Amino acid sequence: MSILPVKAFTDNYIWVINDEKNHQFYCVDPGEAAPILAYAKQNHLVLSHIFLTHHHLDHINGVPCLVAAFPNAVVYGPKDQRITTPHQIVYDEDIIHIGDLAFRVLTTPGHTSSHICYQELTNSWLFSGDTLFSAGCGRVFDGTIEDLHDSIQLIKQLPNNTAIFCGHEYTQQNLRFALSVEPQNQMILSYLHHLQDERSSCSLPSTIKLEKQINPFMRTNEPAVKAFAEQLGVSSLSSLAVFKCLREAKNKFID
Repeated sequence: MSILPVKAFTDNYIWVINDEKNHQFYCVDPGEAAPILAYAKQNHLVLSHIFLTHHHLDHINGVPCLVAAFPNAVVYGPKDQRITTPHQIVYDEDIIHIGDLAFRVLTTPGHTSSHICYQELTNSWLFSGDTLFSAGCGRVFDGTIEDLHDSIQLIKQLPNNTAIFCGHEYTQQNLRFALSVEPQNQMILSYLHHLQDERSSCSLPSTIKLEKQINPFMRTNEPAVKAFAEQLGVSSLSSLAVFKCLREAKNKFID
């Protein structure tokens, strides 16, 4: 098994999981069909499964065309009437078995009210959609900030070696915001320099261990992050209050 990023739009990733043994592949959040159709043709593979994390068009818009091209493909996704393509609805703690792989469904609302993530248990992968980004998290659209905070706390409890495959390439911008929160955090600074020196345009996957060191939204109990929130006038320094302050500051951050 191998995982590859297929780029879509300007900064989206459609994650492709190759099952070379069976001459097929799976994909996560195909916002565009054309890159996946080209990938299938170039590699002589059949698309057999599609995983959807939430209803936003940049994550699902390619599904109808892909299902037309691969009518036997099984589509999984949350219960949400805004996902109009027929799909198998999955719920929190469901396990999806595909060959040797086992995908655990995690309910992670906040970015949207019905957002889910997929944790592959055999290889310690997490397909986090727009809930968790490297060094950041998603904006709140039709979910709530309380739910988003709880979802990040849930993900934070996953094993440290969990590899994170998120939906967008936002890492360097997120790291610059993280530095504004914790200017003395040498891990953030060195990782940003590392990515700037890398020739690869893809910063992923990250890991839970790394995110605990660089992601302010996972570091709401750290003294420096609390101090940042306090400087912005937050009276309560609870994890939720600090998290809310961080999200509001990130929304206004000018890179």
